[in-house]
Amino acid sequence: MKQVLRVLVLVPIVCLAMVGALWAGGYANPQLLLETQELAARLSDPDLRIVDLRSEKEYQQGHIPGAVHVDPRSLDDLEANKRGLPLPTEKADAIFGPLGIDGRTRVVAYDSMGGLFAARLFYVLEFFGHKNVQILNGGMDKWIGEGRPQTAEVPKVPTRPFVARENPDIIATAEWVKANLGNPRVCLVDARSPKEYKGEDLRSNKRGGHIPGAVNIDWVETVDPTTKVFKSAEDLQKLFEASGATKGREIVTYCQSGYRAAHNYFVARLLGYEKVRNYDGSWQEWGNDPALPLER
Repeated sequence: MKQVLRVLVLVPIVCLAMVGALWAGGYANPQLLLETQELAARLSDPDLRIVDLRSEKEYQQGHIPGAVHVDPRSLDDLEANKRGLPLPTEKADAIFGPLGIDGRTRVVAYDSMGGLFAARLFYVLEFFGHKNVQILNGGMDKWIGEGRPQTAEVPKVPTRPFVARENPDIIATAEWVKANLGNPRVCLVDARSPKEYKGEDLRSNKRGGHIPGAVNIDWVETVDPTTKVFKSAEDLQKLFEASGATKGREIVTYCQSGYRAAHNYFVARLLGYEKVRNYDGSWQEWGNDPALPLER
């Protein structure tokens, strides 16, 4: 009888665990993603800071209750990139302190771009030592599609001391990349479009092509084009491994200016890659320096 009771108790626990694993998408680090229903249940959490990374106009028209706004363009600085920083430390302090972000704040970032700008915020905060950051899966489109509440009210947020702790192990400079060209333990992942990768789309660059040896994983391939939610762990792992970006290698992402690269950085973190960097200067720096090699 005791064995029967034990089985009856274990069955629902196992079932719940299976449901949880399926819900989490099988990711190695599922805590980095937050689902809309989870956020809706925690809107009153005083240590929660929701950050809207859409345009100012979109934010003013309606946003998730309690969300503050950050212009995603403020989260990058090319000159700082060259020094091994996503942006100057003092600028990070000036942005995040007034948002009420300190060591105990749980940050949830969202946009309407499949996580493109939210991933940039994730990367910048992680670089500066803030580990408790999540991306809202599906972003504002999913939130609105489910009929969840919106407001135009701008919350009053008390300033908190943001303490920046730089982590140079998750960023790469042009010098670092150049020194590791041909290193079999390093995999350069170009997050741009195939046309940019091939040098057919120059954008604002003097030169087209890609960094020698880099593989191409267009960031848009990591999210569902209709729902804008992240693809399953199985699909993402296949996408990365098919290009040669395996878990035994150090992954270094780049794009044009570090935003799409931050998205692929986030995906690698979500999948459990242990060594991931963002070459933040990206093609904006590399493609405009004739002294640096390239391939087409």
